[in-house]
Amino acid sequence: MQVGEGQVPPRGYTLLLLQGGSPGGEAALLIRNGTRFSEIDLKTDLHAAAATVSLEKTVTVCSLYLPPNSPVSKLSLAELFEQLPKPFLVLGDFNAYSPAWGDSCRDGRGRMLEEFTAENDLIILNSGEQTFVHSAYHSTSAIDLAVASPSISAECSWAAHSDLCQSDLFLNFSITFGPPGTSPHLGGRPRWF
Repeated sequence: MQVGEGQVPPRGYTLLLLQGGSPGGEAALLIRNGTRFSEIDLKTDLHAAAATVSLEKTVTVCSLYLPPNSPVSKLSLAELFEQLPKPFLVLGDFNAYSPAWGDSCRDGRGRMLEEFTAENDLIILNSGEQTFVHSAYHSTSAIDLAVASPSISAECSWAAHSDLCQSDLFLNFSITFGPPGTSPHLGGRPRWF
């Protein structure tokens, strides 16, 4: 689902649009009405939107879009991640290539993200499935990532679905607190903007 400026969220959801960022992309979160949440006022030039969401536990969820041709530094990522209360999930279109999350090649941004996640003890939840289909070239890649703080990573599952939304596949994640099947979950079919 694409959410653009001036559009309203689907019935039953609250839309949080990006804070910060420069022209060239959007980040947004859709939060089901009735879910307790608090928007986080981010101080960043990155395309990001974040909120703490309260279920049985409180989890911070951040949507992040990194345009493919815009430079991104470890420092700008560190400054963003430092603003996120733990535990957190950062979900987004990172436009980065690495075999670490399912690509056949590695680019400079992919190498930088590998280093950043290792240096900051972060967990990439991707299972190696492709998340993007290039319609002109009929090729696929894994540029959409789910990154978690260690304390919540074991409670998360992640999958890419074959349903296309423009050129991206719908991504599905869930978080289960406690024994499987005994608690509510944060989940759905998120779309990074």
